[in-house]
Amino acid sequence: MSFPCPICGNKETYLKNARMSLYKCDACDHTFTVIPKDKEEPYNENYFIETHKNWFANPDTPLFEYCLNVIKDFLKGKKIKMLDVGCGTGSFLKHIHKIDPTMDLTGIDFVTNEYPGVKFIAADFLEFEVKEKYNAITNFMVIEHVPDPHLFVKKMHDALTDDGILIVNTIHNNSIIYKLARTLNKVGFSVAHDRLYDHHHLQHYSNESLKRVIEMEGMEVFKIRNHNYKLKAVDVPSNNPVIAGVYKAATLGLFGLSKPFNL
Repeated sequence: MSFPCPICGNKETYLKNARMSLYKCDACDHTFTVIPKDKEEPYNENYFIETHKNWFANPDTPLFEYCLNVIKDFLKGKKIKMLDVGCGTGSFLKHIHKIDPTMDLTGIDFVTNEYPGVKFIAADFLEFEVKEKYNAITNFMVIEHVPDPHLFVKKMHDALTDDGILIVNTIHNNSIIYKLARTLNKVGFSVAHDRLYDHHHLQHYSNESLKRVIEMEGMEVFKIRNHNYKLKAVDVPSNNPVIAGVYKAATLGLFGLSKPFNL
């Protein structure tokens, strides 16, 4: 049995890994997970403070500042009115507000946030009626959780001004870490593979498939940048400090190997 690709609509996808319910589309180089709705990971307060606490406790401030500089360069001195979709605990908006408090900043997510100078909306972005327009829209590690990428991108495009900029940050399925995890899985070492393809990620983007969905929704992609995330944010597979140390050391080594090859 195959399922239509959620990016390009290709009906000739194939089962890549039955245990993880992974399907692959060769037409746009996209991998996706097919699971029942009731099996998807729930989003609530525990998601941020327990389930993925390392990620949210260690925000990637260099990435935040890089994105802010890209936005400022693109908008060429215009006053920034920004929406961060799936803002989580608001780390990005809080950080850049400290850098430039003149910006008009709004974040939207399921959870409730409060911070002086930043407006937060507690709602499901896909169901919320966005009445305002923004000249900068961002989302960090959100689009891989969305079952309908086209609806997600379309809603952001609709909320964007004609001269605006959209920044999307997500996983890279063709990175060295993902490739090595798939190789190890073939010879019986499945821990890294199963963590990377855990069911809380429904979409596993390559640069090509991410570019494809954005262009199909009427936007032009002018920059793609691959990067590694902070080592402290790594979600290690064990509470055992020795195993955790080995896992982080291996990740650090792969980060070092991947950077010169832009992977």
